[in-house]
Amino acid sequence: MNLLGCLDRPTAGKIEVGGIETTRLKDNELADFRNLNLGFIFQTFNLIPVLTAFENVEFPLLLQKVNSSARKNKVEEILAQVGLLELKNRRPAELSGGQQQRVAIARALIKKPIIVLADEPTANLDSNTSEEILQLMRRMNQELMTTFIFSTHDPLVMKYAHRLVEILDGLIQNDQVKEAAV
Repeated sequence: MNLLGCLDRPTAGKIEVGGIETTRLKDNELADFRNLNLGFIFQTFNLIPVLTAFENVEFPLLLQKVNSSARKNKVEEILAQVGLLELKNRRPAELSGGQQQRVAIARALIKKPIIVLADEPTANLDSNTSEEILQLMRRMNQELMTTFIFSTHDPLVMKYAHRLVEILDGLIQNDQVKEAAV
């Protein structure tokens, strides 16, 4: 995930994301590339505790210098899509784990990235909430045409995947496209 997310550089070879060879980009260009093209969903949510759900989702748009009325509209729209508009003024500690993960998903999607990298997105959730989160991501994939790439050991996440790539010690062991995911 660190290589694809442009957080680390490969020691050999090249990485191309969305038609751009990221290995040729300078550090500041990589930061801009990540800001414009990639979304991240972390296992531990990584929400800023002193910010509300609205402010956590809004943060990437502040970095992109989006004007305040456009930010407000975009944030409210994505919070509505993930079913959290009515909770927009709550801080992370006032939300359940599933609600926090929905905020993290909204934050990852607010920029309309081409790829969202999700590291064990169901690890801290019960099975019912995990299923709801995966259904939400599937819907976002279809509606926004955003590719989700998961790093996971969770069979439920794998069940939802259209393509499974198994990696062992950095080497691809299996790569299969599934005919029909859940």
